[in-house]
Amino acid sequence: MKLSWRIATVSGIAIRVHVTFLFVVALGAVEWGLSHGTRGALFGALLVCLLFACVALHELGHSLVAQRLGVSVREILLLPIGGVARLGREPKTALHELLIAVAGPLVNVVLAVLLLLGASVVAGPVWLADGGFVRALVAPPALPTLVAALTAANVALAVFNMIPALPMDGGRVLRAVLTFFVGKLRATRVAATVGQFLAAGLAAFGLMSGNVVLVMIGVFVFLGAAQERATARVMASLAGLRAADAVDARAVALEPGDLLAHALALALRSSQPHYPVVLGDRLVGTLGREEILDAVRKQGPMAFVAGVMNREVVEVSVDEPLTEVRIQLIERAGRPLAVRGSDGAIGLIGLEDVARAATMADLLHHFVPQRPTMR
Repeated sequence: MKLSWRIATVSGIAIRVHVTFLFVVALGAVEWGLSHGTRGALFGALLVCLLFACVALHELGHSLVAQRLGVSVREILLLPIGGVARLGREPKTALHELLIAVAGPLVNVVLAVLLLLGASVVAGPVWLADGGFVRALVAPPALPTLVAALTAANVALAVFNMIPALPMDGGRVLRAVLTFFVGKLRATRVAATVGQFLAAGLAAFGLMSGNVVLVMIGVFVFLGAAQERATARVMASLAGLRAADAVDARAVALEPGDLLAHALALALRSSQPHYPVVLGDRLVGTLGREEILDAVRKQGPMAFVAGVMNREVVEVSVDEPLTEVRIQLIERAGRPLAVRGSDGAIGLIGLEDVARAATMADLLHHFVPQRPTMR
């Protein structure tokens, strides 16, 4: 993602921080600095950084369990309103989704317990039994204050994320449980509706109380729930369709010896998002419309297609379910797949083709009410 930096890589997962994180650090430094001077400013900045470290560990909990269950994870992105683990595909079963969803909050529970145990060992049980924890939360910058704040934050993260609102962890748990009884499509609709209702209430409360962060979280949850509902509807529409149903066998092809000027002319006249590059009857590469435009800008129109085409060609069978094709395309960041039949490759398929097939299938669904729903 643009405007973000990679700060670490764990188990092949890039952890990135969005540039707006700097404003949150600055805000923490200013808030503590106004009442406690330079020491307070440093404390506030450190506290924010450690809070985001807890958020990163939360997302790693999701990600590592997802990897264990065969779900690829592209990256973890830390934003001012929290973290996002970008999974390469959806969990295969409701049980997998349930395990992945609870892993994040469980990490925060473990962190909170460890912090409490550590503080009790250092300060003694009286730190908990005699109100020391509460006093530490409002005390000046010091180690007990830091520990208390981090403990409270981890408890809050665990509780808040388990609110049953998609796309939050609690919403995913709710959907996973409901899927066992009513199927994924209906479960997603219920969880998304609950999520949007709660998100609207949260945003309204944020507006009335003047809390901009709550408004932002409410908007994020509302839009995320809508996206989850749309994705589930697409997957339901694609059920029963194969790769052969979406591939355009009449697509225009390029050859390695063609000039980019020729490819550009085709891109201007055609709506094709991707072009197969063929040598005789062999598919040797692919080239997308945006890649053509970028190559022309950098190398000029007289460069050859062979020098800029993508030589990695991943094939799927004509009988591959479109639901699986869509997952593979997402894992490949939208790069097209070659569809191969018994007589060789018959064309390319991309996310645009899958979306078109889903739209057509959804329209047909209204005329065929008995079409099976996705489970």
